[in-house]
Amino acid sequence: MKPLNLLIVGYGNIGTHVYDDLKPLLKKGFTIDIHDPYKDLKKKDMTYDMAFICVPTDNDENGVVQINVVEDAVKDTDADIIVIKSTIPVGCSEYLRDKYNKTIVFSPEYYGTTVHAPAHPNFVILAGNKSDLNEVANMYAQIKDGTFRIKYTDYKTAELAKYMENCFLALKVTFCCEFADIAKDFGINYPELREIFIMDERMGDSHTYVDPEQPYYDSHCLNKDIPALVNQSEKAKLMKACMNINLEKKYKPDCNKCGDYEYCAFEYDKCTGFIEAPESND
Repeated sequence: MKPLNLLIVGYGNIGTHVYDDLKPLLKKGFTIDIHDPYKDLKKKDMTYDMAFICVPTDNDENGVVQINVVEDAVKDTDADIIVIKSTIPVGCSEYLRDKYNKTIVFSPEYYGTTVHAPAHPNFVILAGNKSDLNEVANMYAQIKDGTFRIKYTDYKTAELAKYMENCFLALKVTFCCEFADIAKDFGINYPELREIFIMDERMGDSHTYVDPEQPYYDSHCLNKDIPALVNQSEKAKLMKACMNINLEKKYKPDCNKCGDYEYCAFEYDKCTGFIEAPESND
């Protein structure tokens, strides 16, 4: 494979992880530029072979995903293949491809921001046209060994798979926090209960610790992606219940107003009923 000119758009948590993953390509003659105006990093005036979009997709006050930053990045990026790493709603890749007539590959990131997240995941998901996916896969083959898994799929499946994983992790955290409460009622030590629980390998040990001072999930990704999924599908009833249980645990000690914790998820900044805003331990 001939060396490629690569571009990373957005150099926050995801962008830095993508750069670290791709950095070995520099020894093979590839170039990697970074574009992030907020950090005074500018792209060259050229057409890149491949660009990786790693910009934020936060929610509005109603929990709806805002794709304007991703859309602007796609519109303003000149590259033969644009790889979107940002988490986007189901149907967004197809929308951006058709609107801007650009070659889009969606490849959800699995780096994360917590201690559970691997620095270098041993797989990558690629969604789009197979000939385009082959180009991206061939690039990874330059720096990964045969144990690295590359999975092809369609846009919508990959987009929903990313939400599915984060929703499952939110459920697992909420489940363990609830069992910590149950254990306390029975006078049972939760750390001891947890160790017995995870002896069965089917359970998995990640996301099973419970902090008594913060018995809820509060990571950036889960905080935005669970409300985002709830807003995308009326069938997300379990996730809506999970979200509300989490919000009650997070906000109830500090709320003296309405007790409508779903409101807190979407309108927190407007609420005046808090004694003191809860602090995040992220």
